[in-house]
Amino acid sequence: MTQGSFRISWLGIPFIRRKIPQERKKIPLEEKKKKERERFDWKKIPEMISLLKESFPHLKNVLNAFIRSISIKRLSCNVTMGLDSPVDTALVSGYLWSLASLVNMLPKVNLSINPDFQEKKLDGSIMVELKVRLLRIVAALIKAFTKKPLRKLFRGMRR
Repeated sequence: MTQGSFRISWLGIPFIRRKIPQERKKIPLEEKKKKERERFDWKKIPEMISLLKESFPHLKNVLNAFIRSISIKRLSCNVTMGLDSPVDTALVSGYLWSLASLVNMLPKVNLSINPDFQEKKLDGSIMVELKVRLLRIVAALIKAFTKKPLRKLFRGMRR
């Protein structure tokens, strides 16, 4: 079971809030039929792959700009794990504790592992707070979009 929430805010003002998993809305029969008519055409896949191959250097620059513009403000992870055997649980917990002690030396990171010797389970929670500077990403996207292979790729994906 996966649960969580997602929030994008700027200057403390939330713009987007979502819960994971989202509640599904019932779709009327007319819209289902319309979606069936607009199915994906599998014959376009080789063309899309070749366009993706041509535009990869430009997409790589966008991805690099995205990675450089992200900074982690806070990362917190709490994991409860148990295996079939208490011996295996203790062994794996020891390895994870040694890894957690190294990771916890970073000032913005908190990683904790709790063993459960009674039952087999994996339960946890992750809280990540990121800071993203959009100027680099937008500049890289605009620069990449001026290239013809990337425009063809977007045009092909829209169809």
